[in-house]
Amino acid sequence: MMRNTASPEATYRATTPRSAAFEARGLASLPITSSRGISFNPPYPVTIERATGPHLIDIDGNRYIDLGSNFFSMIHGYAYAPIVDAVTEQLARGSAWSANNAPQVDLAEQIVARVPSVEKVLFNNSGTEAFSLALNICRGATGRYKFLMAAGGYHGSMFDPSLGSKGLPGPSHYVAPYGETAPFVAAIRAHGPELAAVFVEGIMGSGAFAQAEPGFFDAVKKACHDVGAIFVLDEVISLRLSEGGYQKLHGIDPDLTMMGKIIGGGFPIGGVGGKAALMDLTNPTSGSVLASGTFSGNPLSMTAGAISVRDLTQARIDEIGAWATRIEAGIKSAAGAVNLPIWTRRVGSMVAWFFTDPGPGCVFGATRTDLAMVKRHQLAMLVNGLFPTPRAALATSTAMSDSLVDEIIDRFAASLATLLADPSA
Repeated sequence: MMRNTASPEATYRATTPRSAAFEARGLASLPITSSRGISFNPPYPVTIERATGPHLIDIDGNRYIDLGSNFFSMIHGYAYAPIVDAVTEQLARGSAWSANNAPQVDLAEQIVARVPSVEKVLFNNSGTEAFSLALNICRGATGRYKFLMAAGGYHGSMFDPSLGSKGLPGPSHYVAPYGETAPFVAAIRAHGPELAAVFVEGIMGSGAFAQAEPGFFDAVKKACHDVGAIFVLDEVISLRLSEGGYQKLHGIDPDLTMMGKIIGGGFPIGGVGGKAALMDLTNPTSGSVLASGTFSGNPLSMTAGAISVRDLTQARIDEIGAWATRIEAGIKSAAGAVNLPIWTRRVGSMVAWFFTDPGPGCVFGATRTDLAMVKRHQLAMLVNGLFPTPRAALATSTAMSDSLVDEIIDRFAASLATLLADPSA
């Protein structure tokens, strides 16, 4: 058999011509065809025609095992039958109205029962909106304006937190190093009289699943309360790690919790939950904070979310964590077989990998020392039928199986062979 001497990019272009044409068509009327900058991969993204279970199928007919789960949100895979059936039934009854709906109460009751710190919860349409609501509640509760966040953290695409995601302070916020107790607490104390809130992630998603040092969250909460600020834990990514999220695993008791992704069952979702005294500030009969939005709490997202949360039992969380453990071991084994240095991080059902030693702290996308290799490997994975995130990370879902995990490991090994054989490297 003749060895394929084409580069991964040449193979990619040859197998995705309709995606290339669709990208070009889209750029005539959109600044970025995907409307999501993070989803872009050079030379162009594939255009997906349909998705089912753990697979994506593009408009050229190529089939991929999805490792990104729409950035960790599709916890039950695509077109999950219980969600499809329930949402289809709900859609026939209407998709949105400016009045109550029963599925919203169902989802809220489940979250309150599962997440220890959440006494009441409100919903909106994205993690970005959850940040906005949480900040407004904190401002209403404290009468203060500014907030502090971890440098490089991600809390959505509003102007100030997007500056913070680049490690930059701004007109309404300060930044401090994630997970490092002494400097983070020092920053809270230094800016305390100005702070309405401190936002921090349970796991730094944008920092390649970095985790804080022991005692960090307790110290941050104490420092917040010492200066009269509110401690907000962002669990948009990490809620998948147990029935009660990262906070239940590690005994963290935030004042407010931001949620999203898995609680929407594949539909647009965001949420803020926390202590009743804070959440009641949004009560229109007695509170001072407006919480509203045309599609907030819409019955489609609520219906899908209620089923997604209901079906994500601890047994299933343990199962997808075990699959991620096997994949991590398979990545290391495949790299060892071809003498390619690879480092990994795994947190529950999420795995990241690196081509240079990441050390213990945050590793940020645009400044990765192995960024060129990551981009080349992404194409090598795509031409071998795997669909990762652009940040060399994956998440398992309940739509997978033992045999599919074996296939993922085999295809990952093939992607490394493709990467190393790349004549353009």
